[in-house]
Order: sequence, then C-alpha cells, then structure tokens
Amino acid sequence: MKICLYGSFFTSPVVKSLEQDGHSVIFNNFSKDLDVIISQSINYMYPLQRLMKRIKKNKIKLITITPDIPPWRIFENYSDNSFIEYFRQELYHITHKNQILCELVNSINDFSFKTPIFNNISQFNNKIFNTIISNKIYYTNNYRAFLKKSDLNLSFSKFSKKLIKKYLKIQTKVWYPCANTELINNLPINLEQKYDAINISRIVPHKHQKIFVEAAKKLNLKIAIIGPYQDKSIELDCPHFALPHREALKSLNQSKIYVDPSSFEGFGMTPVEAAFLNKITVASDISVHREVLNDYPLYFRTGDVNDLIEKISMVREGQFSLNKSAVSKIKKKYSINASKQKLVDYIESIM
Repeated sequence: MKICLYGSFFTSPVVKSLEQDGHSVIFNNFSKDLDVIISQSINYMYPLQRLMKRIKKNKIKLITITPDIPPWRIFENYSDNSFIEYFRQELYHITHKNQILCELVNSINDFSFKTPIFNNISQFNNKIFNTIISNKIYYTNNYRAFLKKSDLNLSFSKFSKKLIKKYLKIQTKVWYPCANTELINNLPINLEQKYDAINISRIVPHKHQKIFVEAAKKLNLKIAIIGPYQDKSIELDCPHFALPHREALKSLNQSKIYVDPSSFEGFGMTPVEAAFLNKITVASDISVHREVLNDYPLYFRTGDVNDLIEKISMVREGQFSLNKSAVSKIKKKYSINASKQKLVDYIESIM
C-alpha cells in the first residue's frame, strides 16, 4: 500500500513500522496514487478539505483519527460560544476550506512587512479570517462535516468514542496508539534520580498541576512540571519548562514517581510511557485512566489534594509497589506491533 500520514507523534511510530514492512509511506504530502490517507490531527482538517475533491476523484481512502472533544467547549456558557465568535469561526471555515480563498487570505500577510498600513491590514486579516476559534461551531458543525466525508473514523479510547458520539453524532471505532518504544529503548540508562516526582503535560486548568505542587510542598518533594505553559494565569511555585519529547522522557526516567492529576484526557500517553520505563504512577481516578491503565497506577480521588498526599506517601513509604503484571499488559497492549496490526486490520476493512 501507499500511505500518507498527515500528523505525527501518536501515529508516526506505527506508520514508520509499516514502511519497514514494505509499504510506501509519505508524510504530509498529497499524491494522486495514494491508497490511504491517515489524518491524525484536527489541525489537518482544512488542508484535507481543500484536497477532498482530488481524494474522492482518485478513490483514495481517508481515515481520520479523532481528537478528544473537551465537553466545556460545547457548552453554551463557554467564553468562545458567542455570536461574534461563531461568526469569526464561520469566516475562517469558509475561507480555509477553499484553496483560492485560503491563498488569497494568506497572500495578504506576504505584503505585511512593507508599510505600517500593510501591517495593520495583516493584523486585521489574521484576527478576522485567519484564526481558528475552537468553539461549538468548530466541533459540531465544521469538524463533524469533515468526519462525515471520511471512510473510517477512529478514536484513541472508548471514552473518546463516547464523546464523539454524544456531541458530534459520529460513530467511531477504537484504535489504541502505541508508545514510541524505539525512543524509550534508546534513552540513557543508569541516570541518577533528579526528581522525587514529575508531571509532563500542558499547563492548563484541567490538568490540575496546582494540587500536585501543593502536595509536593507539604511532603517536601523535589518536583518538576514539563510542558508548554499555555495558560499563564496558572501560577506554579515549582520548576516548570517545556522540553522536546526525548528530553521529557529522559527527565521522567530520572524521577521516582510520575503524577497525573488531570481531570480530562482523551487517552493520556505519558502514564503509558511511565509504565514502559517501569515507574510508579499516581493517577487521578478518571474513567479514561481506568480504561487505558487498568490496575497499573495507584489512583487518588480527582482534585483531592489530601488523598494525593496520602497516595504519594504510600509510595514513598513502600506501601505500594510496581504492579509488574499490569505493566507487562500495558507493554503488550500499547506496543508498536499491536497498534500496527489493529490499524492494518482497519485499513483492509475499507479497501
């Protein structure tokens, strides 16, 4: 097969393995002789919309791996769910699903450096026509219309599948991604412990890093939070910084405990990676963690800092040890081979 992947991270280890099996693979580049296009990120919705007529004309199968849908962005009281923001998103949708209009909108920015007037025009253009508003219209209208054109829609978890069905009225099949074992197995070994506990995720409200920091202070732990600082209103009194994936995993390997206090995930790859590194994870008791991680972590009541303190203390005092059987199951379930075989089965089912 000739396959094109629009995306990276979760899917690329599997697609690269398919290439090693003899399949022809390209990344983020359309060709009319493709057999399958796999779209792994919602960010590629509009580039693929502009290619949709060519995709259908050449009878190329389109597989879309759906993201998690944050329910609060669908709720009417969400800040971006206003008439003005709906209008802005519709303008973006109209201009970016059409190749000519998209090129026109982007061409305006090419002249922005010449004069202050052009700079003002460019700023106005970006604000009105060139900014995605991730609101209810974006998901339930624009993205749903794209998914309906796909030959197969996949979700990263049963939990995500449930959200897609509930809010977008779209049926998906579950495809669990894999850990990048090639990257994990090539990390430096025998590194000295640098942190008592660590969290790796975007710094946003639903990740609840503040209770991790509070628990760490009360226990006098040396911690770090690694991830992009997306919500600057969140104040964290601990080291926090962004790192490339390999360096983040290296830091995880230098920590005794991985802590995941999130209240919402579509899958949650980092605790899986922690299992591959044979680290103990203390995780919030949310349904997707139970689904993906099963009996591997030590769970604490979501949002409860006192329970988090108690569970971290249990690990430090030796009252909880690594569940080797659960870790073994995770390594098998989220291996490259397991994910690859399931994806191949799905591709063959639509060919």
